[in-house]
Amino acid sequence: MLRENKTFRVLFFAYGLSTLGDWFDFIAVSILLGFVWKADPMTMALLPIAYAAPGIAFGQLAGVLADRVNKVRLMIVMDVIQALCTLLLLAMPGSLSFLLVIALRSCASVFNDPAQQALTRKIVPEHQLLQATSLNGAVFQMGKLVGPLLGGIVAAFFAPGLCLAINACSFLLSAALLLPIAGVEKKAGAVGADGTVRADAAPPSPTLRHSWQEGWQIFWQNRILLFSTVFSLLVALTIQLADAQLPIIFREKAPLHPEMVGFAVSTIGLGALLTVTWLQRWQEIRSYGWVLGGGVFLIGIGFTWIAVYPEDSGRYWLLPAALLAGIGTGLTTVGSNYLVQKETPPEALGRVRGIIGSLTSTTFIVAPLLGGWLMTVWGPSLAFLRVGAAISALGAGAVLLQRFIWGRAEEVGRPTLSEELRRDATG
Repeated sequence: MLRENKTFRVLFFAYGLSTLGDWFDFIAVSILLGFVWKADPMTMALLPIAYAAPGIAFGQLAGVLADRVNKVRLMIVMDVIQALCTLLLLAMPGSLSFLLVIALRSCASVFNDPAQQALTRKIVPEHQLLQATSLNGAVFQMGKLVGPLLGGIVAAFFAPGLCLAINACSFLLSAALLLPIAGVEKKAGAVGADGTVRADAAPPSPTLRHSWQEGWQIFWQNRILLFSTVFSLLVALTIQLADAQLPIIFREKAPLHPEMVGFAVSTIGLGALLTVTWLQRWQEIRSYGWVLGGGVFLIGIGFTWIAVYPEDSGRYWLLPAALLAGIGTGLTTVGSNYLVQKETPPEALGRVRGIIGSLTSTTFIVAPLLGGWLMTVWGPSLAFLRVGAAISALGAGAVLLQRFIWGRAEEVGRPTLSEELRRDATG
């Protein structure tokens, strides 16, 4: 696919650089806050908020713009803004101003994702959407796996500031890669199931407000999108109750081996990467229930395994649990992204992605705080056991009720809402 579709190949490599950049200075940021400025716990607690809050505030606006403006140019501008903000971090005198610039940089990142997803839908044939989604998922997992590792090494042996400088260069290089395809949207509309190019169904709405309202209308009227989003939000909220507390549970299960936290995170990334690579062989997903529900079930089993693990059983037995969680993460990540690509009208994909992104961002703020409270009240093992059981129940319920949530397998892949409306209008 990368050989055949030059435009997607350029987009893929630019996305890879941008994603690697997002994760590369993650450790450096933590080192600067925790060790250089010796930030107090409340200031450190503001870091995930600085990353997540822009998604809540601007996610839907980003989706509207992605459907109205040139997507490649929007991505180029956002890459340049992220590069400038990253360089600006080097000049910050203290932790609070540093966090403010992190939030500004996160705002630019919010505008990048809907544009990238909407452009992918326009330049990739429908029968290759799963392959494209899997490739994007693979590069995301690679960035998540390799970025913090390389960034941590550079920060440890050189200086955290060097990580920021390298990250800024990665954003600028991503923007440079996108320049040759800046005019691609003038030459092509969305790509159909047969691989032919078709023009967009209608021009964008005359105002931002109308475009935003149209996005919500499509979202509410598409049963699969609505039910899937509700399911995904419940799962994301439940998973993150425990996800942010991994160091706490590992401190109890392997108190003399803090390196096991890093091993477990890397194993989760490896399991996800192997899964998304395997999914590239598929032409399409015929049953969302087995992929999404099954993935969630595996994540729950992994968390439950960690909860019931006895301390004297050999610490490396924790890694298979992390691998199961990673496989489940790969299934749910690719499955949910493919579902949105497949079930959303191409001309509204940016808006729908923005809506889902803004809703999902709220869980990144609420869940860690709630998870910390549950860990305090129940204790790490009991909290992980109950959260793991809840996640497994959600996954099993999704598999059992998949016909109610997503419809029959043969219904998956039916014409989208805009195509049905277009067909009705033409008789």
